[in-house]
Amino acid sequence: MKRALVSLSLAAVVAIGVAGCGSDSESSTDSGAGSVDTTSAPDQVRWETWQGVEVPVSSVDGPRSINGAVAAGYTQTPQGAVLAAAQGLTRLRLAPDDAWPQVANAVAAPGKGRDLYAVSRVQVSITGPVPAGSVDALRGFRVDEFSPDRAVVELVTEQSASGLTASTHTLVWSGDDWKVLLPDPDGDSPQPEPVASLADYTQFEAKQ
Repeated sequence: MKRALVSLSLAAVVAIGVAGCGSDSESSTDSGAGSVDTTSAPDQVRWETWQGVEVPVSSVDGPRSINGAVAAGYTQTPQGAVLAAAQGLTRLRLAPDDAWPQVANAVAAPGKGRDLYAVSRVQVSITGPVPAGSVDALRGFRVDEFSPDRAVVELVTEQSASGLTASTHTLVWSGDDWKVLLPDPDGDSPQPEPVASLADYTQFEAKQ
């Protein structure tokens, strides 16, 4: 039977995926990357519902393939990294019991963070879509750092009860795709913080 997992998974699993490895710098690019556009939204975005949550899909920046619970194939650009973070974190949070190992292997970079995710994930059960409104809706982003091999992005989400919240995530380019680098349990990870508005962030195209 389906368990009321949302609160449990948010505490035990999402705490791992939502609190990323952060940066204190302002939006920047790697000195060797040339002129990289870190502020434009992904192009040609449409919104698809997965596990009861709307996630962005771009015909330009990815994901190029969605196979069951696994989404993969992003451009090696800031926009591709943003979409990989949005898709990857959602799928890590909400992957059903029979699919989360494949999701973790596909979207998370190997390391202690992914190992800790697996240990935490086995303690909850997800067998179907989440109730409407129980997971924050994605509203915008900011790319704080970017190079072809590494990106640090902030995702802004909104829930009616708590307003806008920003969380920071690191992605690495590995195996010809962006992977979410889940926090090392031995290190410090910044926690999601409330933000007053989207003024300092890039908004996604409006949902159709």
